[in-house]
Amino acid sequence: MTGTSSSDTGIGASALAHLEVGVPVFFVLSGFLLFRPFPLAAVRGDAAPDTRAYLWRRALRILPTYWLTVIGAVLFLPVNEGTNAGKLLQHLALVQVYGDEGPIGGLDQMWSLCTEVAFYAVLPVLAAGLGRLSRGRAARPWPALLALGGLAVAGPLFLYLVRLHPWGYHPMHLWLPSFAGWFAGGMALALLSVADRGWAPVRVVRALGRHLVVCWAAAAVLYWVACTPLSGPYTFAQPTPVESVTRNVLYMGIAVLVVLPLVLGQEHGGLVRRALSGATARRLGEVSYGVFLVHMPLLAGFYAWLEIPVLTGPPIPVFVIVWGASVAIAGLPLRRRRAAGAPVPFAGPRPRPDAPGGTGRAPGPR
Repeated sequence: MTGTSSSDTGIGASALAHLEVGVPVFFVLSGFLLFRPFPLAAVRGDAAPDTRAYLWRRALRILPTYWLTVIGAVLFLPVNEGTNAGKLLQHLALVQVYGDEGPIGGLDQMWSLCTEVAFYAVLPVLAAGLGRLSRGRAARPWPALLALGGLAVAGPLFLYLVRLHPWGYHPMHLWLPSFAGWFAGGMALALLSVADRGWAPVRVVRALGRHLVVCWAAAAVLYWVACTPLSGPYTFAQPTPVESVTRNVLYMGIAVLVVLPLVLGQEHGGLVRRALSGATARRLGEVSYGVFLVHMPLLAGFYAWLEIPVLTGPPIPVFVIVWGASVAIAGLPLRRRRAAGAPVPFAGPRPRPDAPGGTGRAPGPR
């Protein structure tokens, strides 16, 4: 819900439109959280996480509610009358970004889920390759860190090329390679979080991570730059290749700076850490995926019910209504599970001594 119409002007409209920066923050977090068990196992001398179990957990996490959302959007949104079986199957399989038909109405945001799922699929292979590069150097894995730096360069380069030479109507700028740098940023943080604390790169990032205000102030500066014409239009107009790359790199920097002090900074206390580990933040985390799924179908349905063009009308009441309805719907399964006395899945793991913010220290060289 961060889009703006072509008539919106001013820095306020630009700042609102660029709240899409939440996507790179999420991709950096995914890269950190999902990749971290692999280098941690290498440092400990343990076997790598089981690929089949990892993929099964990912599938159970995202697919059931996603499938319900897709089917609901097709059945109940007027714009989707006449949706053919092929297009529906593409969406159910999360491969719609590789076609040229466009998204089902109300499901425009699902491109990021397609990209996330593609990352899930390649991560075990990528982790194995990085492990081989740093074999015998698990505590100071400089070859893997260099490889991730290469991915951070390759992502914007791929994006530049597909913007320069588009392939028909295929949205290649939404494919995983365009966002390789965002995931690589999170993976690099994961690598450094378990590496030898005496290693120079670890000392540098941990020293920076201890200064949350500095990191977030730098992220705010980059966000301000992203809101200028340097990163292209903030409406639905298409950016140039250079503008696309500029925005991609700025978003990568913002996301890494936002996440860095949270995973490699102060390990105990602090107002921000207490807020993010509190009950309210946990509840929001529990419903966040559901809100992501349903907010756009609800928005499309709301405008269809009012019979006015999408993204018109008073933005604040629309936001409050749609966001409130999204949270309520996303929380229904959790409330039912709690009422039945069943455990709430995916509510967040308990802190571990080896986790960022835990009480332990990353192992030294073995």
